Amino acid sequence: MDVAAHYCEATFPGQGWLMVDPGAEAVLNRPDRRSLVLVVDDEHRHYVSDGRRFVDRAGRRTGPQPISSAMVLDDLTVGIIWAATNTDVALLADDAHLAMSQARLAHYERRHRSDVPLTEVPTLNPVGGQWLGSRFCARHITRNLDRLSGEPFFWTRESRGEEAASWLLWRHKFEYLRRTSRWYPGMRRGFRISEADVADSPPYERVLLLLAIALMEAFGITVLLSPEPEHAAVEGFALGGDAIVANWLGGSGLWYVDASAPASRRAVFRDVVGEVSEASLAAAPDGRLRMEAVADYLNVSWSWFRRRCAELATSGVDDLANPRSRLLSTRGLNTAIRYVAYIDTLEGAELACR
Repeated sequence: MDVAAHYCEATFPGQGWLMVDPGAEAVLNRPDRRSLVLVVDDEHRHYVSDGRRFVDRAGRRTGPQPISSAMVLDDLTVGIIWAATNTDVALLADDAHLAMSQARLAHYERRHRSDVPLTEVPTLNPVGGQWLGSRFCARHITRNLDRLSGEPFFWTRESRGEEAASWLLWRHKFEYLRRTSRWYPGMRRGFRISEADVADSPPYERVLLLLAIALMEAFGITVLLSPEPEHAAVEGFALGGDAIVANWLGGSGLWYVDASAPASRRAVFRDVVGEVSEASLAAAPDGRLRMEAVADYLNVSWSWFRRRCAELATSGVDDLANPRSRLLSTRGLNTAIRYVAYIDTLEGAELACR
């Protein structure tokens, strides 16, 4: 992550905010490099703001500018900056290549089944390849939603915060969640997160994973959680009457999709749905209790997470991490954070998905 950091001290701290005069607008607003304002207060707490966003917000005003005290550096803010910056840099680096690759591979959209190897885009960076596969799979499922019935079950393969951050940042995934949840109210989505995944993940990655699950719940999607290692080999699918396969993560190629899985795979999917539904670690009658159960499993303090989301919900995350890529958005992050902040009220849950 290539980021210029500019350090300065806070002046005139107030209730919920700090006044900052970095005095380095030319450094912060360079178009060729991302930058952060890092602020320390008199109690040696550190706060952070996106450099260009800080300069844009300051406008023509001179002198100290405000930074919300919600921007204190901790596992939540570090995770957001880490995910947003790394993804942004990778997608910007391959922006033109991604546009050309989409056009060149568009003919696959006319097929009900396709298995596309990485050799189709040999010079694309890994994040760009995953974005391309994810977008294709989202479009594949959307095109075939009428094949599903009832309250379908969706299976996803993200088991680490680095993978799950795609739900929070990739613009097409937010639109995909909105469309599918409106098409099928009451849908469920299963995650497979093993104890080894939890143990191997740093705290900020586990926080990102919890935010991604909060985003699902914000859309009214019931989240189920499996710890079983054997479920790791199961490809992404949607099951409800028919079974749609859409896998872009953990496979050998860019994607594998099938509009109607063969009977042998449908049987496997039904077994997975049955096992996860019966023994979900997040089994609870409402979203708050499910979120608490997931937080406990991920070893994230629920009270701390609630408090920090409530603080960030007021200011939003755009001053913290503001993506430059046209393929990214902070809408998923802000939705997840608002959902957790207002999880106790129906009014807050409705506000989350606007």
